[in-house]
Amino acid sequence: MKYWLTTDTHLGHANMIPYCGRPKGFEELILNNIYKMVKEDDILIHLGDICFSNDEFWHEKFMATFGRKWLVRGNHDKKTNKWYMEHGWDFVCAKFQNKYFGKNILFSHTPQRQIAQHQPMFISGQFDINIHGHFHNNLPRLQEGDYRTKGEKKRNKEDLATLTDQHKLLALEYTDYKPVLLEKFINL
Repeated sequence: MKYWLTTDTHLGHANMIPYCGRPKGFEELILNNIYKMVKEDDILIHLGDICFSNDEFWHEKFMATFGRKWLVRGNHDKKTNKWYMEHGWDFVCAKFQNKYFGKNILFSHTPQRQIAQHQPMFISGQFDINIHGHFHNNLPRLQEGDYRTKGEKKRNKEDLATLTDQHKLLALEYTDYKPVLLEKFINL
């Protein structure tokens, strides 16, 4: 069994082409890559923003790929946890934390702050790595204050202030629209 990561697939979101430079037909590219790489007994952790519209259609296509699927909901995943579970997800949450390959990893859509060590253990927050999505390939320009869409500065201000060396951005635009192995990603 292998653990795979993907995020921000934004299936059905045509604006991903001008916003992030995705190729036309990126949805089929993403789905085909998952189908080729993820095997039946693997786990695919999706860090949110599965689709943008036509949820039933895109979930049916996404669930036709192999592997068990865990969804960490993103800002565009507006259905209930029950809806996602009824549409094929094996696990759905806002964020989760566990130890993999010797690292205490927090999985989330947006970057999360560390919580003080004196907090109870059931509160997620102390982590070695926070793997997140959300910024796509726009993080460098956002960090430079280059905002291009309405409300972009306000939407990202708090998330950008959260970033530390313990945060690792996963962006499909940097992985050739392929899922990546968790073990490999944490060691990059």
